Amino acid sequence: MRLSNKKTIIAIIIANVMLVLFAIAGKMLTRFDYEDHLDDTVISVDGTDITLREFGYYIYEVESFVQNQALLYDPENPKHWWNTHFSAGPDSQFVCDYAKKVALNTCICDQIYYAEAVRSGIGRDEELTSQTIGEARALYLNMTPLQLEVTGLNEELIIEMHNRHVIASKYAKKLSGEQNFSKYDKEPDELLNWDGEYYQEEILPKHEVIINDKLLRKITLGKITVNHDSTNPTVSR
Repeated sequence: MRLSNKKTIIAIIIANVMLVLFAIAGKMLTRFDYEDHLDDTVISVDGTDITLREFGYYIYEVESFVQNQALLYDPENPKHWWNTHFSAGPDSQFVCDYAKKVALNTCICDQIYYAEAVRSGIGRDEELTSQTIGEARALYLNMTPLQLEVTGLNEELIIEMHNRHVIASKYAKKLSGEQNFSKYDKEPDELLNWDGEYYQEEILPKHEVIINDKLLRKITLGKITVNHDSTNPTVSR
C-alpha cells in the first residue's frame, strides 16, 4: 500500500474518532439531571420563589392525571398519548407540552390566590384540617419511593403544598361570591381558573410572574414520575 493511501486511511480514522468524541462530549454537556436542580427557582410570583422541588407537587398531580388517559389510549405504550399532537390553529401542541402548561399555570394561580387569601385573613393562622392532612397523606402514600426521590417531595412538603392549594381554592370560592361576572358567559369557577377569562384579564396582570424558561425548557412532562428510564429516571431528554 502506498504511503499516501496509508496517511489518508489514518486521517479518516482519526476524523471518525474525533466525531464520536465530539458527539459524546456534546451529549454530556447537554445532559440534564433533574435531581440536581430541585432547589432551583422555577417560578417567582410577586417576589415569592417556588423551587422545582415544590413544583414537583404539581408535576406529580398532572402526570398522574394524564397518565391515566395515556393508559386508556394505549395500555402497552402510554408514551404514544404523551407524544400526540393536537392541531388547533395557534393552540396546536403536544400533550406533554400542554401538561406542562397546566402544571405551570395552576401553580402560579394557586400562589396568587394563596397569597391573597393570607392577606385577607383566610388561612393566615388557620390550622391544617384533618381532611386536608388526610388528602395530602393519601397522595404521599400513593407515590412510589422512586417518585418521591425524583421529585424531592416528602410527606411534610406535600402537606404544605396541598394546604396552599386548599386555601387558594377557598379564596377563589370567596371571589366567586363577591365579584360581578355579568359580562361573561361562563360560570365563576371556570372564569377564576388559571385559563379563565376573568383570571387572565383582571387578576393575573396585577401580579409579577417570573418564569425560569431556561430550566423549564429542559423538563418534559410524561418522563418525570411516569414512563421514566429505569436506568436513569432523573434525566429528562
